[in-house]
Amino acid sequence: MKTWVHLLVSSILALALYPLFNWNSLFIIAGGVLIDIDHYFWYIYKFKKFSLLDCYFYFIGSMGRGSIMKNIGILLVFHTIEFLLMALLLSFYNELALMFTIGLLSHYLLDGLFLYNVAKRFITSPSIILWISKNIQIQKHRKS
Repeated sequence: MKTWVHLLVSSILALALYPLFNWNSLFIIAGGVLIDIDHYFWYIYKFKKFSLLDCYFYFIGSMGRGSIMKNIGILLVFHTIEFLLMALLLSFYNELALMFTIGLLSHYLLDGLFLYNVAKRFITSPSIILWISKNIQIQKHRKS
């Protein structure tokens, strides 16, 4: 999903909740947009390059029906069930965490709709634990 869509939806949510939560509602934008920094982390890990612009064009270029599958199975740590559970837990204790989690959920919803429309899947890699386990099995298989 393109960054501007996440920004637009998060901004609308923040504006709608502003009367209830004042400036704390800006954390919706952080949860809805800034979590995509994990794409950059993955790009650095995979290509050993630090160019944010190259990273942006890499992921924009992989959003089409023909190329989206090359990113299925990558680990985006802020797009996992563990990160969601942590955010949900913290949101019971802190209003800023609640605002962040609302943005995070909107981000997940938009990504899920996009991925389902393009790749007939809702997620790329659902869990850090499952990703590690799967990659350990792949490494064992390669060695034998």
